[in-house]
Amino acid sequence: MSVSTPQVLRGPEDLLGMVPYLVGYHPADSIVVLYVQSGSRVRAVHILSLAAPVARAVDEVRDAARRAGAEYVLVVGYGPLPAASTVTALIAGITASVPVGYSCFVADGRYYCLKPGCGCAAVTGIPFDPRATAVAAAAAVRGEVALPSREDLLALTAPDPAAHIAVRTAIRRTLRQALADDTRPAPTDTDLRHDELLDLARADRRLTDAQVARLAVLLDDCTVHRAAWYATDQQMWQRNLWLDLTRRVPDRYVAVPAALAAWCAWRRGEAHLAFAAAQRSLQADPGNRLAAMICTAIHAKLPPNVVAEWPPAAGDDHLLSSVG
Repeated sequence: MSVSTPQVLRGPEDLLGMVPYLVGYHPADSIVVLYVQSGSRVRAVHILSLAAPVARAVDEVRDAARRAGAEYVLVVGYGPLPAASTVTALIAGITASVPVGYSCFVADGRYYCLKPGCGCAAVTGIPFDPRATAVAAAAAVRGEVALPSREDLLALTAPDPAAHIAVRTAIRRTLRQALADDTRPAPTDTDLRHDELLDLARADRRLTDAQVARLAVLLDDCTVHRAAWYATDQQMWQRNLWLDLTRRVPDRYVAVPAALAAWCAWRRGEAHLAFAAAQRSLQADPGNRLAAMICTAIHAKLPPNVVAEWPPAAGDDHLLSSVG
């Protein structure tokens, strides 16, 4: 579920059901802050460790709220119930800068209202299953997923050694074919242009090893790289495609698809996943400017809607450095 596509909240259970799909996994020992603009629309999400110093967390939330242009924030804590005091301390520290529209703490299958002086039933805890909400059902219909943990999410960028072998072999075959005379009577799947390969992914077809190899080689060209970047926003099929290539493509070719995976994840509001993919890209190519830009944006807590209009208007290139 992308924060780039505004989400409307209708109550605590919508909020709690939405959070795992906004961040991509079911949080634990964390504080999730949602930055809300007019019309109760979530525009950015921020995850902090429950163990982070409160003073530092307060500064981060204040700064992120300013950058997001938030009218108010929603705060949800996850962890053992005694740790709810950390969330209340955070709330006390930010209320002078940004209003807190709602706050609660999720512990042991219940959620607890943290509003001072509130007499609602949630003060003593209400049983809750985030997987059994209308929001979760709607997300499932759209093909959205919330993985069990942050570790499971980060594993989406981990290399697949067996796939590397198969794709490396296919890349060698692709390069040999490129050097040979083009005398084949009909095109094969390794002759497809990059846009045709993207069309296959858009139709929910997982690329074969030969097609992955073809796309990896094509993306080595600056023009194709840029075209793929300009064509990528926050759609789920794009997320799936670039993460699939990030896992399957050998290190020599992984920097570009990993950067594109990071770009798509960041546009979707999945900062943890975006940072992991960007780091994977920079490990393979420390000079990849797109990956470096995404890391900078994440560190600066820039919300994805800063690039709501894409390609950028003239004069905005200082924010989105060119790649290639």
